[in-house]
Amino acid sequence: MSAHGNRLAYIGRRALVAVAAAISGMAAVPSANAETGPAIGSISVVGTRFEVTTEDGRIVAQDDLVGAVLTIGDGQDRMPLRIDAVEIDPRNPDGGIMLYAMSTRDPASGAWRDICEPDIEGRRMGFPLAGTWTQDGRHLPSDTAFSITCTGGAQAKCVRFGYRPWETSPDGTPLWDHHQACTRMIRADYCGDGVGHTRNGTPIVIYDRKGIQQDEAAPDMSFEAAWDADGALCVSHTRIPDVLTMEGLAAICADVRQQPRTECESHAGALILNRSIDLRTVQAAAE
Repeated sequence: MSAHGNRLAYIGRRALVAVAAAISGMAAVPSANAETGPAIGSISVVGTRFEVTTEDGRIVAQDDLVGAVLTIGDGQDRMPLRIDAVEIDPRNPDGGIMLYAMSTRDPASGAWRDICEPDIEGRRMGFPLAGTWTQDGRHLPSDTAFSITCTGGAQAKCVRFGYRPWETSPDGTPLWDHHQACTRMIRADYCGDGVGHTRNGTPIVIYDRKGIQQDEAAPDMSFEAAWDADGALCVSHTRIPDVLTMEGLAAICADVRQQPRTECESHAGALILNRSIDLRTVQAAAE
C-alpha cells in the first residue's frame, strides 16, 4: 500500500463516517480532523463506487481506499466497515462496476470478519448501491442514502447482469425498473411483497427485450414468468413446486395471471422474462 493509502486508512478510522439503518440505508457523513491528514470533503456513491473527495477537491484513487474504515449505523448502534480490497468486476471489463472486499469487527472477539458470504464463484465481495430497500423489496431512490449488496445477492447479481439502475439503455430507457424487476425474478418474488419462492443454486435463464440479456436454449428449461418492477405479470409454472405450487400462487397472489407460455411471454408490460426447469414436466416424464 502507498504511503497515501496508509494515511487514508488512518483517516478512515476517524473521519469516514456513514450513518443510517444497518447495512441497508447508509448515508455518508464526512468529518474533518486536521491532525490526522487531509480533510475529507465528501463521501458519495457513484454507480457501485465509493467516491471520496478531499476538501481541496481531489478524488481519492480507488486503490487508496484499501484499509479505510467506515462507521455505519442507525444513529444509535454503530459498527465499523473496513474496505479490505478493491477491484474492477471481471465480468464487466468496461470498469463500470467496482467490487469491494469488506469486513467488520466481531463484537465478541474483536476480530475482523467478512460481511459477505461466498457467492457461486467463491468471492466474498460486494459494493454500495444508491438508494434503500424496503421490507417488501422495493428499491427507493435517494441522493444521500445507500445500501451495501454482496455479489451472492439478487441486487448485486442484477447489476452484474447489466441492469445498472443508474444507467439508461441505448434507446434512452432508464434501467431502474429493469433492475427492480430482475430482483423480483431472481427471488421468485411473484407477489412483489418481498417474499421469495426459490432456493439458492436453482438454475434459470434470464432475458429481456432490450437485448441486455439474450434468451438461450437450455435443456429441460421452459418459460416461467414475465416480470415488471412490482413482481410477476403472469406465470406459466412456478419455479419450485415444493416451495410454491400454482394453486398456492393463486391463493396468495390473486392478481398474478396464470397463462400458457405463448400468452405470457408476449405480455406487453414485461421488462424481464425467464426460463427455469418445469419440475412438473420432468416428474411426469419420469413416471
